[in-house]
Amino acid sequence: MVDEVFDPYLIPHTRVLKNKLNVQTQEDLDFFENDLVSVRSYKLYENLPHAEGTVRQLQWIHHYLFQDVYDWSGQIRTIDMTKGGGEPFHPLEYMGVGIRYCEQTLKNDNLLQGLSIDDFISKLSVNYNNFNVLHPFREGNGRTQRVFWDIVARDAGYHFDWGLITQRINDKASIRAKDANDTKLLEDMFRIITKPLNVELLAQQQFAHLVEEEYEYAPNVASVLQDKDYAAYKTRYGID
Repeated sequence: MVDEVFDPYLIPHTRVLKNKLNVQTQEDLDFFENDLVSVRSYKLYENLPHAEGTVRQLQWIHHYLFQDVYDWSGQIRTIDMTKGGGEPFHPLEYMGVGIRYCEQTLKNDNLLQGLSIDDFISKLSVNYNNFNVLHPFREGNGRTQRVFWDIVARDAGYHFDWGLITQRINDKASIRAKDANDTKLLEDMFRIITKPLNVELLAQQQFAHLVEEEYEYAPNVASVLQDKDYAAYKTRYGID
């Protein structure tokens, strides 16, 4: 468990993120954010860059998508954070070493290039989980990661039919991997949506399908981490 604390990203006395639009309700923020980010995403997909496999590129994507909504678009979060009562995301204290770990692991896997589809899915699931646990931004991590991995996949000879799954499926797989270090559900998910570039996508949706009217999204929450929350990362990074 983690304790909820003051969150400087929120409008005082609300659970709504401070924003450039000066909207004060979550409903209005969701509406305008989805609209503006969708427009930016369509423009971005018209001329995607080559994959770098770096958090710097992840930051560039986040800034591009969310620049109309948040002053901090593209910036690494300044708070520790959890979501939906699960295990906390990567501790801010270890963010630097975590970034290097994510980047080096993906680099060691040659940005997933030159792999059979089965090996691609296996290694993708591990790297996808690494970056998801890192969760470097206060909001917008999922949408930013989708673009990031679309670029990695394209340069590796694959693409994703995201419209074949729901946000609920993605969240369940991501939570299982993050909280239990078990990527099986992620592998199952990517096995459904991963296609060679020469195979036409069926759904071809980037963001529109992410909205499910009956699905309740768990918000990111600022938190204070306990000693046990650092243990797994100390072991992973060899920190005393």
